[in-house]
Amino acid sequence: MKNNIYDYLIFKLDSEYADYEFDLISIPPYEFIENELSLEPYEYFGDIHDILELKTKHILLYFNADILMRVEFLYPVNIAGFLKQKLEEIQNIELPEYMMLILRKDKKFSVLMYQNKLLQNNLN
Repeated sequence: MKNNIYDYLIFKLDSEYADYEFDLISIPPYEFIENELSLEPYEYFGDIHDILELKTKHILLYFNADILMRVEFLYPVNIAGFLKQKLEEIQNIELPEYMMLILRKDKKFSVLMYQNKLLQNNLN
C-alpha cells in the first residue's frame, strides 16, 4: 500500500512550475488575484494518470510565483460514493490541509480540488 497521499494524487502542493512546465498550457484568465495572491492557471496535458483509480477529464494546476498552490481534477461522472470509499481505504494517510469535492449534477461532472492553506481563507 502507498504511504503518501501524493502517491495517489500525483501533483504535490508547493512543487515547482519547472517540474511540469513541458506538460502545461496556460489558460484564461492568464492571471487572477485570490486572497491577495496572484494565481496563474494551467491545464496539464502530459500523461493523464488515473487519480484514485479514475481517469480524469481535465487536470488544472494553479501556480503563484512558480509554486503549485491548487490542483483540480475534473471527472466526467459523480465520484462522491467512490471517493468516500477510496478515502476510507487509505485512512491512515494524511490528506492535504484543504481538500474539497464539488458535484455539479446539472453539468454531470465532479471536481476534486486541494490547495495550499494560504488560499483557504477565501472559501469560508
